[in-house]
Amino acid sequence: MVKKLLSKKPKKIKSVINEDVVTEILLRLPTKSIFKFKSTSKTWLKIINDPWFANTYKSSNGLPVLAGLFHVNYNYELKFNPVNHRLKSPSLNHLPLDLKDLSVTDMLSSNGFFLLCTSDDEKIVYNPVTRRRLMIPKMERTNDWYHAFGLIHENDNHIKVVFAYKLASDDIQTALEIHRFTRDNKLVGRDELPQHWPELIVKWQCKTKDIEFKVYCSKKKEWNSKILVSTFPRHVCFEPEQQAGVSIGGDLYWMTLDGSVLDYNSEREAAELISAPVASEGLKAKSLHCSANGILVYCACDRKTEEVVIWELIDRKIWAAKKRVKLHGVEHLHMEMILYVCHEMQALFFQTRAKEVYRFGVSEEKLELICPLSLIGDQVTPYMMSPWPAALNGDEAWPSSSSSSENKDSGSKDR
Repeated sequence: MVKKLLSKKPKKIKSVINEDVVTEILLRLPTKSIFKFKSTSKTWLKIINDPWFANTYKSSNGLPVLAGLFHVNYNYELKFNPVNHRLKSPSLNHLPLDLKDLSVTDMLSSNGFFLLCTSDDEKIVYNPVTRRRLMIPKMERTNDWYHAFGLIHENDNHIKVVFAYKLASDDIQTALEIHRFTRDNKLVGRDELPQHWPELIVKWQCKTKDIEFKVYCSKKKEWNSKILVSTFPRHVCFEPEQQAGVSIGGDLYWMTLDGSVLDYNSEREAAELISAPVASEGLKAKSLHCSANGILVYCACDRKTEEVVIWELIDRKIWAAKKRVKLHGVEHLHMEMILYVCHEMQALFFQTRAKEVYRFGVSEEKLELICPLSLIGDQVTPYMMSPWPAALNGDEAWPSSSSSSENKDSGSKDR
């Protein structure tokens, strides 16, 4: 009897790890490792692809960080200049992306995506981490010149693309957009021109009281059918070098030429003006940014002291002074635009009139050249990388020049 009992082999028990345990393990791993585990099992793939997992991972693994600066060079390649080499997020080593056939004229970065606008009136939403894109269908009216644009990424992984137009019925006509000025064969800023010149320049810019917004919604797969027009009590002129809107939640913010901020709300489908900070009058290099914790930041530089002043928008109307930072050794660089201010003011990045990009470390008071003149084009776009790459419903793999269909198939399998 004892022999019989001993001879019996124990039954094999299938070992299955509880999904909750798997989720907790995955939430503690670097993003690159998680992406490798997508092919482990269908259960793991389902957990990783769940929007809840993405949101939880982002909230528990810190704030987005400035990964680097993108620009389109003179050969129409999308180039990347890294500024943070300690990122755990998926790499961007597949860049540059060849854009020769697209001829990109405008671009912006929002929540990990790019909106690329081309000379052929194509509009593409592109994720440089996953190398996937969403082609936006052309709107019926294609001949109008847009004066501002923006991209809103919604919680359900859909997007809204917004373009602002001046109504043809307005009484002040658009004639020219001026980006650079020369005097005595030298590049000069608007503040260095004779006193009457800035007034003339403003008159040649687009000034309007009525702005029409055209919105494409990826969830509905269509452009808005009803006319969306916002009327303002005074003429508004978008800052020509800041046409790309800053996206926070369902709002897009643009800097205007007089320093005030235009706010478009996608839920109300209407826009309003927010007055500039009172203390910003007379300051230069004004710009808007979304901080890592999702607050609108207003930056400007004092012409005399070379101090950068930072404000944050509170309750959608009030500007609260945040900090003043003295930039040592920048007097000769001719700052043109503040590109980004890091969270808690650890560092700030700015572009000069010569189109060079510098990083100023606040604590160590150190100035560092990030992009020399020979490496950058006219347009530099800061890129914030989230701990978890943003997803987009309906996107496809970016096709290669050799075999677009092959790339699409492989991209869909990888997802």
